[in-house]
Amino acid sequence: MKLIWMTTLSTLPVAPLWFNSFISKWKVKAMMEKIFNSLRKKSTPLIGSLKRIGALVRKELESLMKDRLALIVIFLLPIIITGAMGMAQYKVTTLDDYYMIAVINQDTTLYNDSISLSNELIHEMYRHANECITVPMQSYDLAVYLLWQREINAIVVIPNGFTTILAASGTSPIPAYINLTLDGSDIEGQGTVIKGITSAIAELKIDYNFTKNEIIPSTQAIWPAETAGISDIAITIPLILPMLLIGATLVLTSQSVVGDIPLRRMLLTPAGKSEALIAKTISYLIVALIQIMVVLVILIPLLQFQPLGTLFDFVIVLVLTSFFGIGLGIFISVASNSRLQANQYFIFSYLVLIVILLAVPVKAIQRLDPLQLAREAIAGVTARGLPLIDVGAQCLYLLGFSAFFLGLAFIVFFFKKGLV
Repeated sequence: MKLIWMTTLSTLPVAPLWFNSFISKWKVKAMMEKIFNSLRKKSTPLIGSLKRIGALVRKELESLMKDRLALIVIFLLPIIITGAMGMAQYKVTTLDDYYMIAVINQDTTLYNDSISLSNELIHEMYRHANECITVPMQSYDLAVYLLWQREINAIVVIPNGFTTILAASGTSPIPAYINLTLDGSDIEGQGTVIKGITSAIAELKIDYNFTKNEIIPSTQAIWPAETAGISDIAITIPLILPMLLIGATLVLTSQSVVGDIPLRRMLLTPAGKSEALIAKTISYLIVALIQIMVVLVILIPLLQFQPLGTLFDFVIVLVLTSFFGIGLGIFISVASNSRLQANQYFIFSYLVLIVILLAVPVKAIQRLDPLQLAREAIAGVTARGLPLIDVGAQCLYLLGFSAFFLGLAFIVFFFKKGLV
């Protein structure tokens, strides 16, 4: 039986080659179709999610373009603030811009029987205290009253014997001195007055060679001389731009979720909460880029400001600054239960940032303030010409704070029940 079966199998006709080729091609085609169908099924949710995010971004931008307050914040606010920084070159100086110093000269002694060094000091104050106006006065009580009324900013009293003691040039056991009384509530005025008087004293000592055994420093504030444009802008840009960008994005984003009424209905559709927040983040990043472009158009072509670093690095730092405002603003909007509460949180958080920057005496805390981080990064790029890697620590901190608040926003939004 076994031999008969083998003989029978051997006598069967052999399939042609074209049939085998057809079968193999059909199997490959079926396998490829199976793979493509599987990939299509897996990618369909991702494609659908991207489409929904794109639609939400378009809807968010359209609603912003219809909001007059948003348009003012996006376009008019940076134009006004950046333009104001450039108006320094057109500043009109009035008497209100000077600091008044009342000088009471009680000295009656002379140097070489003809020169009053007290009068020479007053003349030096006229010449070198550039931001001050020297007003001769006789009565100290009257000067104190005017200082209390804020009609003057300081009182200088030159005591009798000033010329004789100063002419001794270090041989007298009594040092030459003047009495300076300042308004303790005028912080800015104190610095200007002390600077002017110190400069006048130094010039007097140099003119009459009263510098024996003494070193008089020659001070100079270094700011890159290669910076084209207005020097005042180079100083104020690191101070003002972080406040502008973070404040503007906070104003816009702090109402982005809690004030979005259509979002409540939209979350009943296949659009998820995470997609809504991603769309809002992308939308406000686009808005931040528009704001940054407006600022750069005013600074560079109109005001002729040229950062020492590359423009790319400057833009990256500005984007990271705005991104922090977006992250904090979206978190505030998600955590708030009403528009009023969102406004309160916005004001509170922005004031905290400013107070940390200006009033907290601990440098370690100040350096973690996003406003200070942005200031250091912007100053490093624009004034010192540092590459992005040299301000990388500040940039990473800004990015980390932004990611932290955005992550909190996603978590709070995911567990929030009252939105839908």
